[in-house]
Amino acid sequence: MKLTLSKKFILQPKPPFHFDGTFHKPSHFPNNLKLEDWQPGRYWQSLRIGQRLFGLKIVNHGTAAKPKLATSIFYRGRVSPKELAGIRQEISWRFELDRDFGEFEVLAKKDKRFYPIFKKWMGMRNLSQHTLYELLVIAVVLQNTTVRRSQQMLDALIGKYGTKVEFDGKTLYAIWLPEDLAGVTEPELRDLRIGYRAKFIQRLTEDFANKKVDEVNLRMLDKENAKQELIKLYGIGPESARILLFEALHHYDVFDHIAPWQQKIYSRLFYDRKLVPANTIRRDILKQYGSYAMLAVHYIWENIFWLRKTQKIAWLEKEIRL
Repeated sequence: MKLTLSKKFILQPKPPFHFDGTFHKPSHFPNNLKLEDWQPGRYWQSLRIGQRLFGLKIVNHGTAAKPKLATSIFYRGRVSPKELAGIRQEISWRFELDRDFGEFEVLAKKDKRFYPIFKKWMGMRNLSQHTLYELLVIAVVLQNTTVRRSQQMLDALIGKYGTKVEFDGKTLYAIWLPEDLAGVTEPELRDLRIGYRAKFIQRLTEDFANKKVDEVNLRMLDKENAKQELIKLYGIGPESARILLFEALHHYDVFDHIAPWQQKIYSRLFYDRKLVPANTIRRDILKQYGSYAMLAVHYIWENIFWLRKTQKIAWLEKEIRL
């Protein structure tokens, strides 16, 4: 799909705003059929809003204290003023452009050990660039396997059912609409060597295609009610729901569980030890960061992966097995 028409507008996030920290997450696993692309100060992605597919380009034209984002939407057909207003609102939600970080800044300044990291990245948002359905597909292929295997499975799915999108000199891909996959059988999905995940994706696809999930309504619910709605989805347990509460719905106080692979990395980051009991890690982080626990962890987590871009960190390589 070639998107040749475009509209431009300016977005002004609430300061402070860290452009590269928001639009590039080195900890996210890199798939070959890319859904987004980043260069310092520039960001592109395929963007599904409702039934339509757009190309999105955002360029940094401001500073952390006075942020200014030159934004371009690429499309086919026609975009009405009402639709454009909805696109602006959706971008602001997904990238948390209107989020106030004042309370977190105050909290971060009290942390003598990690304040240099918080100061370096202050204004970094937890982006949620994909729809809830798209995030669920990614979450399913991440289950119980290595990063490399997850990469292979997602590439296979996108190669078979996704859409190639060309705009602004970029070639990216988009995950399919649930309706487009609704007639695909579990054996057909298994042929892509995704194993038991085929059933998960098929059942989740049915729920979304049949409009059993209202993502906009989920955004308006409090944490506990949103969690209960997420758990109703096939294959989504408390841990997957917790991840989605942070990644998709921007709740910062969801540090209820630590997976074994996370425990090993947290032990190194927070204690400089090989392994610290998960309950100890959870207790200490909640005590120090309270309702911003997950956001604080996000800053420290992403910082080590940014460091990994320029230096070898042996213990980290061993844990992520990329």
